[in-house]
Amino acid sequence: MMISKGHLRLSEQFDRLRSRGEGALIAYITLGDPTPAESLAIAQTLIDSGSVDVLELGVPFSDPIADGPVIQAAVDRALKAGMNTDLAFDIAGALDKKVPVVYLTYYNIVLQYGIERFTESCRAAGVSGLIVADLPFEESLELRAACKLCDVDYIHVVTPNTGPERMRKILADASGFVYLVSTMGVTGKRKTLSDSLGEFIRRGREAARQAPVAVGFGISGPDHVGEVVGMGADGAIVGSAIVDLIRDGTSAEEILAFVKTLKQATRPISAAVNKT
Repeated sequence: MMISKGHLRLSEQFDRLRSRGEGALIAYITLGDPTPAESLAIAQTLIDSGSVDVLELGVPFSDPIADGPVIQAAVDRALKAGMNTDLAFDIAGALDKKVPVVYLTYYNIVLQYGIERFTESCRAAGVSGLIVADLPFEESLELRAACKLCDVDYIHVVTPNTGPERMRKILADASGFVYLVSTMGVTGKRKTLSDSLGEFIRRGREAARQAPVAVGFGISGPDHVGEVVGMGADGAIVGSAIVDLIRDGTSAEEILAFVKTLKQATRPISAAVNKT
């Protein structure tokens, strides 16, 4: 099966950034928010900005249990605007992908669509990776196998309370990048990061071996981005802070100015961090 035009490998993107001494800025938006057409325009604008290294697109689900009120409200707006899984693939397929695009969704969406159909559609639309927020590792074998067949990275999620042995088990076949949840709870902006985050990143890097690690949940501004990259993470994931701007009807210029400050905080990686 041919790789569709626009399919970009996450591993190659992270390698390029490492060679330049940069961390990755991974920006999240909810597909369909505020409307499907507008979310397509926002996604393309972020890609074209040159400040986003990976674009994470949320495929809306009616019960997003891992998400806080900001993204829950965005999901509600998207669903009311007619967003659905077919439209998600249409939008992803229509993007001019200068950076890798990944999906974040919930297992019910994948299961209802059909596991093979979903992963094949990811490949056809040029989606490079898949994050399923609520799928336990022990129940993910079928989906992981389908992703592998379609050359789509299945991106594992681990939390601060994931023990060392379990983390090694989960991340033994990690590809694309590993999603480190910075704190217990749901997505949303936070004023400060956990005091134990540095140790969690160290454990995640050790378990992930060669796979990059990126930190999400509560990363809301350039200071946080700089902190997590300085602690040794390969990337920072910013969602709610961007979704807030979209909700408020912020102009594209102001959104891009904010995203630029986030990207600037990923370089340079502190020389004090030993990433070998």
